Amino acid sequence: MRRLALLVVVLAPSTAPAATHSPAQPKPGEPVLVTARLAPGTAKAVLRLQAVAPGKYVRKTDPAYEKDWVDLPMRDDGTDGDAKAGDGEFSVRVPASFQQHRWLVRYRVVATDRAGAKTQLPATDDACPNFAWWCDAGPAAWTGTRDPGKTPPLTFPADFLGTLQPLHLLARAEDVARSQWDGSAHQQPQLGTIVYRGVVYDHVQYRSRGQGSAHIAGKNKWGLKFNPGRLLPFADHAGVPFPAPVGSLDLNPGGSTPYLPVLRGIAGLDEVLSMRAYRLAGVPSPPATWVQWRVVDRAEEVKAGDQYTGDLWGVYVALGNMNPALLADRRLPDGLTVSTQSGIKHTPKGMADADKTWEAFRAGMRANPAEAWWRANLDLPAYYSFHALNRLLGNVDLRPDGNHGYYRRPDGRWAPIPWDNDMMFVPRHHQPGHVDAVGCLRHPRIAVEYRNRGREILDLFAADAGDRGGQVGQLAADLAAALTPAGHAVDWPRLDEAVWNRHPRMNQKGSYYVNPAAAEHFGGRWTRTLATNDFAGFRRYVVEFCTDSRPAKTYAPNDGDQRGYGWGYLAHEAKDDRIPGTPAVARVEGGPQRFRASAFASPAGAGAAALEWRVGRVGKRGWYELAEHWRADAATGADIDIPADVFKEPGEYRVRARWRDQTGRCGHWSPPAAVVVR
Repeated sequence: MRRLALLVVVLAPSTAPAATHSPAQPKPGEPVLVTARLAPGTAKAVLRLQAVAPGKYVRKTDPAYEKDWVDLPMRDDGTDGDAKAGDGEFSVRVPASFQQHRWLVRYRVVATDRAGAKTQLPATDDACPNFAWWCDAGPAAWTGTRDPGKTPPLTFPADFLGTLQPLHLLARAEDVARSQWDGSAHQQPQLGTIVYRGVVYDHVQYRSRGQGSAHIAGKNKWGLKFNPGRLLPFADHAGVPFPAPVGSLDLNPGGSTPYLPVLRGIAGLDEVLSMRAYRLAGVPSPPATWVQWRVVDRAEEVKAGDQYTGDLWGVYVALGNMNPALLADRRLPDGLTVSTQSGIKHTPKGMADADKTWEAFRAGMRANPAEAWWRANLDLPAYYSFHALNRLLGNVDLRPDGNHGYYRRPDGRWAPIPWDNDMMFVPRHHQPGHVDAVGCLRHPRIAVEYRNRGREILDLFAADAGDRGGQVGQLAADLAAALTPAGHAVDWPRLDEAVWNRHPRMNQKGSYYVNPAAAEHFGGRWTRTLATNDFAGFRRYVVEFCTDSRPAKTYAPNDGDQRGYGWGYLAHEAKDDRIPGTPAVARVEGGPQRFRASAFASPAGAGAAALEWRVGRVGKRGWYELAEHWRADAATGADIDIPADVFKEPGEYRVRARWRDQTGRCGHWSPPAAVVVR
């Protein structure tokens, strides 16, 4: 006997009309119970069904949308699935034959009262005038190879395909092709259906994104826009929810920009790691993660003998937008956000002069203002971190008029927002590599503060290339694990290579994992070499780019040598021969968490101003020393008692200190004193 699950989903207050279906995610051959709570006085109710086969998508704008419906009578007599007679809740069992793999089933409820007046759920003028479910038996195994006929095929079994969250688009094949590969249809919205975690988001808009590279790669960028009131509660690859539901979602191809084929095969690690690093450092940054993108626009999920036809489109990077609710793990106050390329992205409630406010700030930056203006109008700590990480991460496509935005805090200070991080980890100049806010560094005191932060980021994030310890190596290892799940003989970067390396739509065929590979940028030619010709090689490339990995310490901006280039560039900008000496820190007797730093010393003969202390968390996924955990200044003395609750969670902590002198210069952070809480 087939079991019929019951899931109650509250769509409205208990007294208002509403409809639900159960199970929420039906499997093939499983009956579905639809229940509608209708207005008092309802005499009759009918369930209207529209079954949409894969490859035969029906848009809301198609004539067939209003024609192809099947009616099933609903009952309120306590039988055949109806829970209780006469309670105003009408029910009907949808036969199991309606549930077929990859089919979309839309439904409406039409209620008739005793006077013959009819109403519909959802309302006919709703942006989504139907409910829906999608029947999914799970992904079929997929087989492909990087070079058909030349290299052995790899099989990616169904259990492997379940290791990375899928995002499905149901659409017409001609609309998908037009959106992705027809330049005359650039950014023109098409209608489709998104399915995420078994929930249907019907009649959404999708379009191509980008500017110069929008249609020339083959594996291109997508933009998804959801209907008002039907926002998407999205989560990252590890299941951690985004800070707020999203009204739009951007998909990037991941290492496939046509301007950087030397990174093809990196599978978006460059973008996801960069965005996470900015965010850890206190820079407002959109969340970034991975999805397996599946486009259901044909009858076949997998086509025998043709690895390029079917649902599976490979690995894409999913990005939140510039809404302040998404830009930090702890919710930022509502504020104006702006893209330097496309203008206002979010206006806070009550602001009527957003454009003027933005233009005034932009004009102010370009007017060579005084130091006081910068301190009043720019979030300097956020800018220092942004600029330092641009150097460390090789963000060479950054420019004053593009690839970033700004968030305005309630106090009127603006913080930069990173964006379009698909040309990172390049050891040559390309675009200017800075934004208008760089003008603040002309002021000596601000420049000192920037160099302090640059050295701090080197100490806390780039000093260790290992996979553990809270540094860039740990972040790269933690993120890479999502693409190389343990216990499987295959991985997601190899799948992406098989899908796209020789795809008929790919314009730079055969570009995955070419080793070595040459590139040409405005700053000159360079060669990228991987230690191993695979995703692990790219992971190592990223970590060595950001750490002091060059055998001969001959770092110079634009020198074209990938080894330690980001580390060397930031060290070059942060260098200051007048900083205080680096102290040593040790735990001492006299208190449960008492620590002592060695004495102040200044090669420049400056006096001590303060001893800064910090505690960072390391070792666990999500614990990175770059993120702020606890910090304090001690104006006098070399000892500190750190509150016990700083160490309340089990794990590994690092206690460090650094001296600040009376000129505002900070030394390096000390080597850490470890505290392990079990």
